[in-house]
Amino acid sequence: MLYFNAMKFNLFMLFLSLVFSTQAQIPSWLAADPTNSKLVYITGLTEHNQTGTELPTTIKIELIAAERLTYSMNTFDDHGHFEFFLRPDGLYHITFQKPGYLSKKLEVVTGNVPDDQWDLGFVLDLTVSMEESIPNFSSALQDEPFARCMYSGKSERIEFDKSYSKQQRAKWDSERQRCLTSQQ
Repeated sequence: MLYFNAMKFNLFMLFLSLVFSTQAQIPSWLAADPTNSKLVYITGLTEHNQTGTELPTTIKIELIAAERLTYSMNTFDDHGHFEFFLRPDGLYHITFQKPGYLSKKLEVVTGNVPDDQWDLGFVLDLTVSMEESIPNFSSALQDEPFARCMYSGKSERIEFDKSYSKQQRAKWDSERQRCLTSQQ
């Protein structure tokens, strides 16, 4: 699995260095850098939470730093596929949005990876489940990260913080129930 991820990462690095070298719309803080293996390759798709149908969405990527940097992009096709890179030493908020659906925000921390663990970079493969809008669903809750990913020294990978995700899922379930009860 590690070999496959490394091969996939290296092939995609080559692809991006060729494709994005001529496209000025990708900001430098998200662009692939073939001379730097200290990157997190984010790939995945967005889908309807009940049917599993792939959905195109808008993705907003924010680098939370002294100067907040933001970039928005659409999924690559009508099937909701996406891929991009994150650089080290950052705190990123990645928001998935589609009209008629609740927004989902993911927090990715790349600042806690030890220098000696960046050999081949990291791959984070996501499936983002989009839920249709619910009247009066808290916008403040949608502004909070639904999930958080960060480096784990135990697994030596970037992975989901399961405790945080469980807390957020409970908040969303409670808010969903509140909204559905108030509709009756």
